[in-house]
Amino acid sequence: MFFSSCQNGLKEAPPCLQQKIPGFQAWCCAQGARIDEYQFQGKPVYTFDPGNCGGDFPTYVLDAPCDTLGFLGGFAGFTDIQGIPFYGNASFQRTLWKN
Repeated sequence: MFFSSCQNGLKEAPPCLQQKIPGFQAWCCAQGARIDEYQFQGKPVYTFDPGNCGGDFPTYVLDAPCDTLGFLGGFAGFTDIQGIPFYGNASFQRTLWKN
């Protein structure tokens, strides 16, 4: 049931994102996890936010072909992707999935 709800929420996203869901489910929090779409440097990117059950969990940022561009937060509190502050330069588009 959980996987099908993830899959339905991602039907408008690149197909490779659907393939990332099982791995994400294996370690994301039971509540508060989400996948959001942003525009960053003129291209769509996707954040895999695991929720807040682990304060040191990073939010991974992937591009449309599902290459990892970097991560936000985590133990070190990273805020930049490819040397550019993400949240000051990214434009939220939509939430693709959340639990």
